Amino acid sequence: MFSRAVLLEQQEKLRRHVDEWRFRSRAALSELSSGSGTPSPTPSAPSGPVRLRVAPADPAGAGAVSLLLTAAAADDNVAVAKFVAVLSHSSVEISRLSDAASKGLYRQLVLFGHDAGVSGEALLEGEPQKLFAHSIPLLLELYEIINGLIMILGNLLRQLDVICSVRDKNVRPLNSFRNFDLRTVFGSLGEGLTVFLLLDEILRHNGHVKSYLSLFSRMMSKVKSEVDIFGMSVEDVDFLDQVVHNLQKIFDSGLFHRLLQVDSPLRSSIDLVRSNKKLLDAFHSCFAESSSEIILRIGSSKELPYDRKTILHLVALLLFFISATDETPDKKSMKLLTEMFQMVPVIYIEGGKRIVLSDLMKCYCPPALSSLPPIKEACEAFEIMKNNYLAHLNEVQSRDIQAINDTLSCWSVSFQSAVHPSSQMLTEEWVRHLQKQILQGVVLADRIHILVQSMLDLHMHLKVPLRREKAKSLCQMIVSLKSIGDLFNTRGSNIVRSLPHIINIIQSDIELLLVPLKTRLQSEIAKADQVSKTGFLSLLRRGSAEMETKLLDSLSLVLISLQLLEGSGSSPRQLTLSITVDILHSLGHLDVELCKVRKLLSKFRVLSNFQSLIEERTKCCFLYWIKEMLSTWLSMVYGDACKLSWLQNIVDAFSDGTSLLELGNMGPVALQSYEEDIENALREEVVAPLCRDIETDLRLHVHSTRLKGAVVVNPTKTGVRNLSWYLRMKPLRLPFKFVDVKLLVENHLNSAFYTYSVMPNYDNKIYAEMHELGQLKYGVELEDFHLTVDTLDQGFDFRNTIQHLDSFCEKYSYSIAKQMFIENDLDGQGRKNLVLCVEHIASSTAMCSLQQISAALDTILMFLDRMFLDLDALLQSDTELDFLKDLKRLENTRVSSVHPAIHGELKVAFGKHGLGDHTLDFLGQVQAVVARIGNALGLMRILAAGCTRYSNSISRYARKSNYDLGYSASCKKVGLVDDIAEVGKMLDTEARNREALDERIQTFAILVTHISQKLQSNELKAMKDFFQIVPLLIGNMVDHRLLHKDKLLRRGHDGKSVIHTYDRFLLGVAFVLKVLKQESSFDELNWFASTKTKFEGVSEDENNKMDTSPSRVAFTSLKLWRAAPSVRTEPHKGVDKGKRYQQEIELIECTLRLARTVLG
Repeated sequence: MFSRAVLLEQQEKLRRHVDEWRFRSRAALSELSSGSGTPSPTPSAPSGPVRLRVAPADPAGAGAVSLLLTAAAADDNVAVAKFVAVLSHSSVEISRLSDAASKGLYRQLVLFGHDAGVSGEALLEGEPQKLFAHSIPLLLELYEIINGLIMILGNLLRQLDVICSVRDKNVRPLNSFRNFDLRTVFGSLGEGLTVFLLLDEILRHNGHVKSYLSLFSRMMSKVKSEVDIFGMSVEDVDFLDQVVHNLQKIFDSGLFHRLLQVDSPLRSSIDLVRSNKKLLDAFHSCFAESSSEIILRIGSSKELPYDRKTILHLVALLLFFISATDETPDKKSMKLLTEMFQMVPVIYIEGGKRIVLSDLMKCYCPPALSSLPPIKEACEAFEIMKNNYLAHLNEVQSRDIQAINDTLSCWSVSFQSAVHPSSQMLTEEWVRHLQKQILQGVVLADRIHILVQSMLDLHMHLKVPLRREKAKSLCQMIVSLKSIGDLFNTRGSNIVRSLPHIINIIQSDIELLLVPLKTRLQSEIAKADQVSKTGFLSLLRRGSAEMETKLLDSLSLVLISLQLLEGSGSSPRQLTLSITVDILHSLGHLDVELCKVRKLLSKFRVLSNFQSLIEERTKCCFLYWIKEMLSTWLSMVYGDACKLSWLQNIVDAFSDGTSLLELGNMGPVALQSYEEDIENALREEVVAPLCRDIETDLRLHVHSTRLKGAVVVNPTKTGVRNLSWYLRMKPLRLPFKFVDVKLLVENHLNSAFYTYSVMPNYDNKIYAEMHELGQLKYGVELEDFHLTVDTLDQGFDFRNTIQHLDSFCEKYSYSIAKQMFIENDLDGQGRKNLVLCVEHIASSTAMCSLQQISAALDTILMFLDRMFLDLDALLQSDTELDFLKDLKRLENTRVSSVHPAIHGELKVAFGKHGLGDHTLDFLGQVQAVVARIGNALGLMRILAAGCTRYSNSISRYARKSNYDLGYSASCKKVGLVDDIAEVGKMLDTEARNREALDERIQTFAILVTHISQKLQSNELKAMKDFFQIVPLLIGNMVDHRLLHKDKLLRRGHDGKSVIHTYDRFLLGVAFVLKVLKQESSFDELNWFASTKTKFEGVSEDENNKMDTSPSRVAFTSLKLWRAAPSVRTEPHKGVDKGKRYQQEIELIECTLRLARTVLG
């Protein structure tokens, strides 16, 4: 009993190990077979598809400045074109540097040193310096952007000072300005200043940058003193030290404050601004107009995606002018600022970084001004503003969520159902409809993004509990965001084809507003020329020259605008066009419909950059900072089967955090940690409950039919809820792998059934029914349900059998047709004989490793080699040689032509020789050796079948690769993580072992070749005539078999007599003939055919003879034997002896043919 328990425990451990290995192998194979992921230098393998990104762009050498100069040359008004070109160049450069900071710099600085916090361990000595050294390119980029912005901002401030202070009446077009409406230029100035504010805020909250910089600076002091030791040139060390010193100086003083210091490069420009009253008035006017327009749009459906960034620009402008002039802003500006603070107290930038507007006022406003009542009150009331803002967001979300969902549904149906027409059928009406749909989608995504991000962040920041209903509603909004992104990605190709037409239509709409101005100006200029021809009448017109100049300047600006509208619609063109329209409005001669033009330009900006806007608004990178919500939302979705389709969108939303980490150049530790967090949450909140619920459901259904008093339920209809929906999902796509929920459930159920399969028989039946019910109700594909009792009850142990192979070959007889071993009744007790089938071999090999099976094959091969040598030695004795001579003499005297029965009796009598203490005759010894060979071959054949069956059962989903690369090589090629590469190595090892095992047991042809090569060193001369003694062996075996059958009919027969089948002997004969290449020689004997012919001839002669000899009487009685009943009396036994010989020989012939067929 103890050994039985040990075997059960070992089998249980082995099954669990195999089950886990199978799951890992299938998971790795599914990843390799997907093949849609793009290789990444990071440990993860992104699975996102490659998408086309388009944006309007100018060809090389065709920038806005060159186009302006070309237009001016055509109009002979170079002064106006140069003026617009200078302002546009500054604004375009500021926009370029700001975009460079937004695309990567902000995120990388926010995440600087984040690896240390993720690992949860303190950094080793020298690690901060090493991390800072790797980040020097990032800080150099920061340094270049800052210096570039300082230079451009200084030039722009001097240009504005000149514009607002010029007194020379001959400077065009400044001498024509009526007012200063330069909103676009001031916006560009605010955009550049915002970069300094945001960098300061990021560095203020992320102390790792300054801390690591300080440590690196100390290290540089040591490096400078020992340059030769570190193998660096003095110039490189001095350059690096200078960079570190400059960065330390900038960070210590603050980027924004450094702009206003006495030694700042902007100091001269700031002094000009401080003394220019017109410039300050122009700024306050621009601030008031822009703020008023944004306040009207903010928080409504008319809010544009760039409005909140514009608020940051305005705040940066206000802080700069307050600090530069040391003057308190007027009441109107403070009122507008307070109102903006109330409506938008926080703004989020790239990477989900929160920017608190009151903190900007506290930290960057001069101390003397921050204590003034207007500013102080605004800052003190900010905490109340944040709470009020959160309450307002909750109210808006509760009030508008249904309207947002309805609008989203209508928009998605309309957007998805629109069919892109061919280029010949493309109409303006369809393009305008598509343009409207794109704008609606962008605005809708922007509004949802702002609501979700602000509410989640403020709830966590203010530590306000989030109710379950509100959390579920926010989860729905996240799903809506990802759905919008998926729709745009699906329709991306069609939209890209229509984008040039959309841009052309917007340009045409703006042209319709500018062309009438052009006609009107040309008409007025023509009239002025006509008046000038009247001579003295022109002297009567006051200011006619000034008016003519203003008309020409206005016409030049209109022509420049029209020229810009003929291009691609790139961002520099749009910015230049906006500046041109502002200057045209500042001249004040024409009544320009500025509101309509600016509205069209805003639409132009959104549509031309819709792809980047949609990607930014539908990417939920901010969820990285609140990843605790993943478990909450997954558990909510699992509890409601109707929300099952949300799972993939939720996983995608949180997977966007990996792109944030990648853009932030985070190391493999942070990426791997975040990826594991996502996968663990999915397993714990969805997979594990689903496995438990399905197992519980199966258990309840089965037990309801087994337990007395339980309510009978229909297993295909009744249940707590329909769990099969979860198993019909497609594999969930993670950024680094696929998670097949159905596969995980199957793995759990297989493991559970393995665990419970070692129970009593009653429990075995229960779990067998659960196994079958799981396949029927849930469609899971489970492993074959097999129990250990099938093996243990038979007492069969594969390893023990191999160790005692001689005993096994003596104890069992192999059946070729039935593919089984039948136990011989050696003790004659009459008990039931054991039968070993393929199932028993498969169950037993399941408890063996591939190395043990391979060792068993080696043992069988060694056994076969030994049997061949024994057979050769047996045939080399003098007695055997004499026997062969006598056999030859019998053939010469034509004894073989007599009756087969007499032939067999002569062979038995002639073959009996005393061989020491052995009781067997010579032919019996040869027959025993050949039979052992046949049994060993049968064991190898049934082992092959058992291994194949077991291999198929545990690797049903493993597909053979169509290429020569191994799993580990494939993992390295696609850039998978180290863990998966290790799994690949395991798979390669198992595949090689399995292929080697298959090669060794798949066919007997390989075995024959192996034995032949082994025996080449031995000449085996005694076996060269083995084919000649095969008939004698067959005859001897037939005699013994008939003798044993006769003894069974007698009383007092020997109960210990053993009856063997022919199969093992004939399989051995066929194998020996094949190895010795004597098959054709044996066939040339034509022994079976000649024996049958001679027997039939003798039988006919005997029937024709009517004498009274004993032999005649015997063969005459043969006809009576054929018609006699199955149970015959003693006289009949001698009558049908010839017929019995014939039947046995025919059976032997058929079995030998089958054996030769099996051997191939």
